[in-house]
Amino acid sequence: MKQQIDFIRLDKLKLDNENPRLPSDFCNKSEGDIIKWMLEDESIIELMLAIGQHDFFIGEALLVVKSGNNFTVVEGNRRLTSLKLLSDPSLATIRESRVAQVLADTTKRPDSIPCIVFDDKTQIMQYLGYRHVTGIKSWSVASKAKYLHSLLPTLASQALKEQSLELAKKIGSRSDYVKKLLVGYKIYEIIKDNGFYKIPQLNETTFYFNYITASLQRTNIRKFIGIDEIPNINNLENLGTSKDNLNKDNLKTLIDWFFRKNEQNKSRVLGNNDNLTKLDEILSNQEITNKFIDGLSLKESYDLTSNSDSISQGLNKSLKELIKIREHSYESYIYNAEDIDTLKKIVSLCRDIKSLAEGKKAEPWEL
Repeated sequence: MKQQIDFIRLDKLKLDNENPRLPSDFCNKSEGDIIKWMLEDESIIELMLAIGQHDFFIGEALLVVKSGNNFTVVEGNRRLTSLKLLSDPSLATIRESRVAQVLADTTKRPDSIPCIVFDDKTQIMQYLGYRHVTGIKSWSVASKAKYLHSLLPTLASQALKEQSLELAKKIGSRSDYVKKLLVGYKIYEIIKDNGFYKIPQLNETTFYFNYITASLQRTNIRKFIGIDEIPNINNLENLGTSKDNLNKDNLKTLIDWFFRKNEQNKSRVLGNNDNLTKLDEILSNQEITNKFIDGLSLKESYDLTSNSDSISQGLNKSLKELIKIREHSYESYIYNAEDIDTLKKIVSLCRDIKSLAEGKKAEPWEL
């Protein structure tokens, strides 16, 4: 492994179309396509300004591997995109005016770029884990999961537990966190393989991967899609096949709730912490779950769970109070007319509640 810094001509440096931050279908895309996708991120313009005004900092050397007569940049693709745009603004097929303004406001045009050359891409991968999964230059959750999944072929074990432990050691993370990301990515692949269930405007770039990982932390949502406990999953390859209990219909339903928009351009469940907590509570009660599936709103359904708890708590509290009163009745207490009237009202209310309860119960019961 080489550690010295080499200065390589800009035109010899190529973007990595297997970068974990790129959508998976970019493996066959051109550099022009990658640059266009990168430019959709406003931070590229900011990075161009920084380099164009202050030059390229040698401490941010690109990590590259030899690729024929050129070099593929494994680490530093955003910096390389910025350098290429500074050198040739015609590469910008979007935000052309912003790119032109950057060139007008800057003077530095680096064309000999500091790089550290590695013999093999796998030599850089462990460093990427430290830097972007557990380090200060954190990737998005989806990019972390995609990166970890890309390392699976390099592992000896096929068992998820051992794979997670090995990857956790490589990147300095916890095995349960690694396992959650791997399971989440496998579920995401199932969703992608199903064409994102033909939900309008839903694709790799608009899918919120953290909705999946956050859902996996909630017991009832996990059970709804057929994942009882993540530690019980032994092999990722079995997930979504006949060898596991993944409920594909419910997974499709869950993704519909998250991403399919109504006429007001709103989905049924926004996947933030508060709404996922409410959904998890709703899914703990089959009757309320059915009402939500049939179209009752998230708020109305959640209110039913709260009402259900309140009723149960109220009945239990009333029962305890009545038991106390009966115990005192064996003593010398004499009931007056007002007490008798209150008892009659209690009996009448119990009959009303009994009638309501019987309407929701298969078998009648005596009061």
